[in-house]
Amino acid sequence: MVTAATGNKGIVYPYPIAREKYHWPTFSDAEFKRRHAIARKFMDDNGLDCLIVAGHNGIWERGWANVRWLTNYIGTMELDCFVVFPRTGDPTLLILGLNARLPDRIARSIVTDVRGALNTSDVLVERIRELGLERGSLGIVKPAPYLSISKDHDQALVDAFPQARITQHSDDWWLRRMVLSPEELACLDEAGRIGDAAVSAICAELRPGMKEKDLFAIIWSTIAREGGEIPCMVLAASESMFTPVSGFQRPRPIDRTIAKGDVLLLELGPRDPHGYEAQTGKPIVFGPPPPDYADLFDVMFEAYKRITSALKPGCSAKDLRAAGQVIWDRGYTVVAPLVHGVFNPLDAGPFVGTSHRPDKDVILEPGMACCVEIHPTTADVTKGVFMGDTFVITPDGARSVNKLPPRMTVL
Repeated sequence: MVTAATGNKGIVYPYPIAREKYHWPTFSDAEFKRRHAIARKFMDDNGLDCLIVAGHNGIWERGWANVRWLTNYIGTMELDCFVVFPRTGDPTLLILGLNARLPDRIARSIVTDVRGALNTSDVLVERIRELGLERGSLGIVKPAPYLSISKDHDQALVDAFPQARITQHSDDWWLRRMVLSPEELACLDEAGRIGDAAVSAICAELRPGMKEKDLFAIIWSTIAREGGEIPCMVLAASESMFTPVSGFQRPRPIDRTIAKGDVLLLELGPRDPHGYEAQTGKPIVFGPPPPDYADLFDVMFEAYKRITSALKPGCSAKDLRAAGQVIWDRGYTVVAPLVHGVFNPLDAGPFVGTSHRPDKDVILEPGMACCVEIHPTTADVTKGVFMGDTFVITPDGARSVNKLPPRMTVL
């Protein structure tokens, strides 16, 4: 039976760990040194003594993004996870108590001070006290731009440290991460390759008479076989182009048989083993589209061409919105954004084109990346088509990490 030391520090694994025997995907020492330097520069610029970097397994496990970026750790079932990262001294990783008892989970983290609890609020407070920061400046890095830490943790910090200055950060933090390193770009290229493999497998294997669950099985099995991280975002659907009832892809299959006259809606978000996501999706139809769908496809290709041509250093949300205006000019609308960031969560970056939230402007620079997803629909969202790819901004434009051409496949 595995036991672990417990106490004010939470659950701490008491045995040596041969980290080199656990072959988790990771980055070079130089890459983590670069990231930690960015974190400390952020603290210097904001007058902070310590970062409290939050993460969890939500949003298709995208909520891990900042924890992974600093520590390489991704856990299992965590509803709360934190990196306590002081401006001086060593960081601490706070995780689910179960995982703090398991050497293979702990070995994934490059941070060696790992502590566990069912709810990490008490352990978090204890670590801040150990650092002597009861009256310090503490910066919370939220797990997503639109989501902060739980009330448990927020109240624990406020109650324990009434004289501390506690601030919250999101977009200002993400902007420090926007330009990707060569190691990160390599991960994005690998994710692009996996996405292309999934689309190619659908074209090769899916046929009329098969079920929508078979479509999902092809996607999931291909991502796993190609070495992609599971789970990841998979949105897919089949729909009749002659009697459509839904114009948007879904996260789970329904009991539907693929038939002649169908269109596939594919929005795939495969990730490489390091967690970098490159979304893609190509239009696939079973037979020629009728006139109304032919018009949808025409506007989709035109918007894709205009938006991808606009991607370049200096490009703004206003530029991208204008490039995609052809969708509205032709009488259609969108549900999903036209352009969004590649980070997890995906709106930690440019976010352009939806009607239900304001555009988020990030002026593009070389080394940044974003996903273009063109999804014109009718106003009632009963008819729709989709095509998307992931792009890296270059000195003079942008390059796609997806190598399949942006064209329709007729099966």
